[in-house]
Amino acid sequence: MNKLFVAMFVAGSFAMLLGSCKKNETNKDLVVGLPTFEEEADGRAYIDITSGNSFKWNANDEIVIFNLDNQEEQAPQKAIYEADANAQGKGSATFTFKEGDEIGDKMYGYFVFYPSAKVDDIKLDATNHQSFNVPATQEYTLSPSNNPTIAPEGMAMACTLGSIDGSFSLKHVFGALRLKLKGTGNVTKIVVEDERFNLNGSATMKLHAVDMNRFSTLQNYFINTNDPDNNPTFVNAWNSFKTDLDYSAEGGDKTMTLNCPGVALNTSTETHFFIGLRPGALKYGFKVNVYLEGQEEPVVLDYTGANNLHYGIKAGVIKGLVATL
Repeated sequence: MNKLFVAMFVAGSFAMLLGSCKKNETNKDLVVGLPTFEEEADGRAYIDITSGNSFKWNANDEIVIFNLDNQEEQAPQKAIYEADANAQGKGSATFTFKEGDEIGDKMYGYFVFYPSAKVDDIKLDATNHQSFNVPATQEYTLSPSNNPTIAPEGMAMACTLGSIDGSFSLKHVFGALRLKLKGTGNVTKIVVEDERFNLNGSATMKLHAVDMNRFSTLQNYFINTNDPDNNPTFVNAWNSFKTDLDYSAEGGDKTMTLNCPGVALNTSTETHFFIGLRPGALKYGFKVNVYLEGQEEPVVLDYTGANNLHYGIKAGVIKGLVATL
């Protein structure tokens, strides 16, 4: 069960709202905002130095919009929208229909997901099964103001809507680990190795079957309990949720790799590295393997054998780790 736990957190952002029906929805332009990150660690993590911990859009970023029928009678609609050239560096941007279905009147509810690359390119049938993928690698990324930030492949954001008329903001699905490292040498890659859970892979589920309140209860219980995997109350609740979702998962392993272009370390100043991770990661222990130029073996930061309530990843939260190599 635990190897597949990632899908529960991805699914949790897709609960449909039961608002009043908004007629004559079409593929019109949409204004979409981005959320901020909360930080639990010491110091301040800067996603973009010009705006603290706020994310900014890039031109040509893509989101996916779904329109679902929970009765499994009408075929769901799925379309990709693309940010225009003026989106670069903006916290809120205009998105225009690019390809896919015409998004019409609300059936049961809409949801929006970013990035589109995590949504498998398959045509949904009336049962609303959708596959999502979490890649095994991320690329070291700098913001336009030349500060370290989370790579797009390390993020997942979504929101549920009763109408797509007007503007709205996304919410985080993933969290992040921020490493502040001192030392000598140039970092070529960092591999986070979870002691128990898969950090990459794919999962498929019925999107309309997700209940946000139910998900929130499960997530909070998992993060805040010392050993939820051996707690019958949690295990039974999760198994019931998984059955209702008709949930399955494939492949993946317990690592996430951040590829770095020889990022220099310093003995007096901390160098920052961000790695996007799904919620629940790191809770039961982990290792951080830092690879340096000219060295075959990594420097290993070992946090295994511990129940890491402090390091357990939460959606929309940056967890900090400070070390000298």
